Amino acid sequence: MSAVTRQSRYPKTGSAIEQLQVYHQGDGMSSRPRLPVWLGAVVALVAMLACSPGPEQSGANFTIGLVTNNVNGLRNIQGFRDGMAELGYVEGENVTYLFAGEPRRDADLDAELEGFVAAGVDLVFTAGTPTGVAAHRILSSTGIPVVFGVIADPVAAGVLEDLSHPGGNMTGVKLGVDQVRRMELLLQIAPTTHRVLVPFNPDDTAAAGAVDQITPVSGELGVEIVPAEARTDAEVTEVLESPPNGIDAIFMVPDSVVNARLADIVRLAASLGLPTSGPSTAQVEGGALMTYGFIHERAGAQAARIADQVLRGTDPGDLPVEDAESFLAVNLVAAHEIGLEISDAFLQQAEIILRPGGGGEEGA
Repeated sequence: MSAVTRQSRYPKTGSAIEQLQVYHQGDGMSSRPRLPVWLGAVVALVAMLACSPGPEQSGANFTIGLVTNNVNGLRNIQGFRDGMAELGYVEGENVTYLFAGEPRRDADLDAELEGFVAAGVDLVFTAGTPTGVAAHRILSSTGIPVVFGVIADPVAAGVLEDLSHPGGNMTGVKLGVDQVRRMELLLQIAPTTHRVLVPFNPDDTAAAGAVDQITPVSGELGVEIVPAEARTDAEVTEVLESPPNGIDAIFMVPDSVVNARLADIVRLAASLGLPTSGPSTAQVEGGALMTYGFIHERAGAQAARIADQVLRGTDPGDLPVEDAESFLAVNLVAAHEIGLEISDAFLQQAEIILRPGGGGEEGA
C-alpha cells in the first residue's frame, strides 16, 4: 500500500477524519448492507426530478430550520449545509438557514422548533434521535416537512410506522442495524474480551435499541454485557468513578447523554488498559479505539439530497427512509496507549485508520 494525499470531502467541517485516507478493499467487508428493493423506484424518481428546475433556476428562496440536541449533531448540520451547497442552494441567494449555532435540549429544543413554525420555514433538518422525536411531536400537525439525519430507529422512536413509505411530513436517514457487527469487530481486534461495559440512557430509544441488538447474541459471541444505566450527567459520573469490576472493554452506543463524556470515558479506558468502541467515527477521532459506524458529515449530506427532492415538490411521506453507510475505523494511537497490537489482516479491513501524526493510507 502506498501513502497518498487526498483532498477532504467536507472542507468546511475541520474534523480530523477528513484528513485521513480511506481504504477501498473491494468486497473486504462482507457485511455491507444490500441495496433495498425499492432502489429502482428511487432511481426513477431521481430521474424525473432531474428534469425539474434546480434551485438556482427556480427563483425560489427557501428558509430552512436547522437543529440538534448534541455536539456531534453539529457535524451532521455542517454536512447538510455543504451537501445543499453542492446541490445549488447558495446561502444568501436562494436559501436562508435559521440556526442557533449550538445544541438545544429539553425546553430550549421545543422553543427552537416552535420558533421555526412561527417563522414559516419551508423545511426543518434535525440531527439526533431526541431532536427528531421532538420535531415529530411539535411539527407533525403543521405540514412543515422534516428531514432527519439521523434518527437511529424511527419506528422504535415512535416517529414512523413504515420506513419504505413514511407518510406524514417526515423522512430522512437512519442508522443501520450494525451494533452486533460492531461488537464482532471489537472482539476480533481484542479477542481476550469477555465482560463489556455498556453505559447508556434507557430513556433514549437510540441507546436502548442498540443494547437490545447486542444483548440477545452476547452468549453466542462469548461475552457478558454489563449494562450501566445513566440517565443524567451525574449518573454517568457515578459509572465512571465506580466502574464494575472485571470489565475488559467499553462499548458506547448512540446516546447523547453518555457520549458527551467521551473524553472522560477515553481517560478511564486508558487508565485501565481497555479497548473502547464508539458508534461513529466522531468517537474514534476523540480517542476511542474503533467503530463500525457512520460519518456524521456524510449522513448530513445524504439527508441534503432528500431535502432537495422535498423542496422540488416531492411529498416527504413518499420518500423512503435511507440507511447511513457504516465504516470500519481504527485508532492506532489509542491502540498504542493500551498496548494493543492490531494485526495487518484486521487493518486491511479498515476503511479509516487514525495513525500517530494523522497520516493515512489508501489500498492499492
